[in-house]
Amino acid sequence: MTWPFENDTSRVEKKLAGRSMKADRRRSVFIILTIALAVCLMGTLCFIYSAQQKKTLDNILGQYQAGCDGLTREEVTRLADTGRFEKWGYTADAGSVRYEDSVLNVSFVSPEMIDLMGYGKIAGAYPQAENEICIESSFFDYFNLPAEIGRKVTLDLGHGENLYTVTGILESESSSRIFTVWIPEIAVDIGIHQAPYELRFRFEGSQVIEPERLRADIERFFAEMGIPADRTFYSSSYFGMVDIYLGSGMEIYVLSVLIAVICAIVIYNIFYISVMGKMREYGRLKVLGTTPQQLKRVVKRERRFLTALAVPLGLILAAVIARIAVPGYWSWRDNIRSAIVILFLTYGMVLAATRKPLSMIGKVSAIEAIRTTAYSGYQGRSISGQGHRRLTITRLALMNFSRNRKKAFVTALSLSLTGILLLCISAYANSVDVEEMAQSQFGDRSQYLLQYEDYAGREFYEMQKDNPLGQDRQKELASILNVDYITAYSMACVEIPAISEIPGNREHEPFIVRGIDREDMAKMYAGGAVLEGTADYRQLVDGSGILVCPSGGALKEIYRTDYQVGDSVTVSCYNGQRKTYTVMGIVENVPICSTAHFFILPEEELSVLYPEISDFTGCVNLHTEQDSEQLRRAVFGAVPDERVGVSSLYDLTAELETGMRGELTRLYGILVFIFVFALINLANTLITNLLTRQQEFGVFQSVGMSGRQLSRMLSFECLYYVGITLLVTLTLGTVCSLALCRVFDQIGMFGKLTYHFPVLQVLMFAAALLLVQAVFSVCAVRYTGRLSLVERIRAME
Repeated sequence: MTWPFENDTSRVEKKLAGRSMKADRRRSVFIILTIALAVCLMGTLCFIYSAQQKKTLDNILGQYQAGCDGLTREEVTRLADTGRFEKWGYTADAGSVRYEDSVLNVSFVSPEMIDLMGYGKIAGAYPQAENEICIESSFFDYFNLPAEIGRKVTLDLGHGENLYTVTGILESESSSRIFTVWIPEIAVDIGIHQAPYELRFRFEGSQVIEPERLRADIERFFAEMGIPADRTFYSSSYFGMVDIYLGSGMEIYVLSVLIAVICAIVIYNIFYISVMGKMREYGRLKVLGTTPQQLKRVVKRERRFLTALAVPLGLILAAVIARIAVPGYWSWRDNIRSAIVILFLTYGMVLAATRKPLSMIGKVSAIEAIRTTAYSGYQGRSISGQGHRRLTITRLALMNFSRNRKKAFVTALSLSLTGILLLCISAYANSVDVEEMAQSQFGDRSQYLLQYEDYAGREFYEMQKDNPLGQDRQKELASILNVDYITAYSMACVEIPAISEIPGNREHEPFIVRGIDREDMAKMYAGGAVLEGTADYRQLVDGSGILVCPSGGALKEIYRTDYQVGDSVTVSCYNGQRKTYTVMGIVENVPICSTAHFFILPEEELSVLYPEISDFTGCVNLHTEQDSEQLRRAVFGAVPDERVGVSSLYDLTAELETGMRGELTRLYGILVFIFVFALINLANTLITNLLTRQQEFGVFQSVGMSGRQLSRMLSFECLYYVGITLLVTLTLGTVCSLALCRVFDQIGMFGKLTYHFPVLQVLMFAAALLLVQAVFSVCAVRYTGRLSLVERIRAME
């Protein structure tokens, strides 16, 4: 702002700022590149996160809201003809069959259902004739078969082996050995695969209706159409679980702030070196009458102009990357908001980074400014009291390196941060044993898991009457070659009316109750596994007690309920019995199968609830030290009942490895960006040293220093940065990586972590730094060789 009694010098300031940027293009390019990279990285994180959120939300809200099963084809038509559905589809589940060591899930799915559920694209056409099928592409990949439309395959889909023509291939990527097979509707209608239909739909006009009101409208619709409540179901993803899937995004904010801090360090160093190098120019301007405020405004104009160029460039690059990474989910509203936040964060970062250089311009006097060089202000502190010192190349390099300790510190700090982050990420990657992580999440640390828990509710109860995992089956499994031993666990299925009555929960929600015998209960729930109360077997039996496992808050998040010691839990059985238990203990989840169980009873209590069932085995774990394809086929062959699901540790390990690779790719990508920031800072420091010390180099050579010695001195100066970076990486980085692995090991989310120092990654980091040092040395010698000795001595006059 210009007051009435002041001269308007804005045009002069603008010209000075423009000439300054043209005269020091290297600095301007470095600043623009640094800010643009920071904005690009922050923008990419925010834009991709927003797109992923939108994609997840569309997948949740764009799928079905409710449905009903046990329908005939005529009932499906009657419901659809009401015109109340925005989108709808129907399906018929024809069960699962075994094919060698894999499982085929056979079903009919209408084209509308494929779109509604987002099952993916089909290459070819959906089957129409009885002998036609559509099968997913992973099936052909696993069995090394050519994925060709029209090829013939022989399969037993539950009615003996038949020859089928593949008319469609479902595009998919799956590491499991469970494959989808779609059959034509005519196969269901004529009874080849007789099964009731299931209808799923989105209610018309649901976008503007609150979830509670929408659910009430759907319930009213079912009642009007005469559909019993026990045949209806609602999407838990749609009603009340959006927040669980979306998350808070806190990690994005933390990464953005970290990127901003690192960028601020680089910009501070660039501006600091630039201001120190221009002190003579500023001194001349002060002699001519320029005020400190006017000089500050010149630098501020440079700052605003460079930021105004860099921010849009970074945002455009981020938008391009986000659109390529997650196409079709661009959100202008969310991304404009993110861009505004990034703009203010970036400008605030630039303001903070240039605050100190600006204050230096205002404080220095005209005489001091004319005498100042890029190393002034620090030379006096580094003068030694020694009368005589031996001048060697390494000593000269060290003296030059330490002349401006602040600049050296900032440059080494940015490089060291990269090294510390590299060591933490690499140590995490090397220390996580994916197989151990899978083992901690799989059964009771077994290699194979057999269960029929997918059949919940009355179907589970009916299945247990003739248990497919009974004693005879367990003996057969234990006799398989290379199976060391098996562990079996008892379960029962019940309903808990108090939970079903909570608004938003599904009516007649089935719960699997785990039954534990005296010996296992003493082993599983000893010490810290009991969070509150007691897990004494005899006390539970005598006092009609039950244990509750919150499973890390999942019980409260999913079913909107919580239990304390002393609360009552009434269970309703499918044989008509009801019994009330008292919560005597709150325990941690001790995994025995693929899912957590919220309620645990003494094993003998299961017979009280269901006296008509003689064997309550709900899952069987197979333990072996020598897993193989032959063993896998033998396990699948020993369980002909298709209702029993067979899972293997190998499949889970392959799935986790895929996820781990994706996570590490993202982390290393962010690290590369940060490393680029550090290299820009190092390059700016080294190039500034080279340009501002031409006179000094000329003096050295005039008293006998050879070109080779000059090259070695410059190499050693760069080598000091490399050495300090590696020293900090190997010391502080090692401590941080050890602490990180220890924290993850205590949390237990990655299984048991055994720390492994990332030797290969550190060697690659050191090689990259040494390559930069070698390139700089070559370029420095070639640059100094372009000027004569006299020209270099007179360069700074």
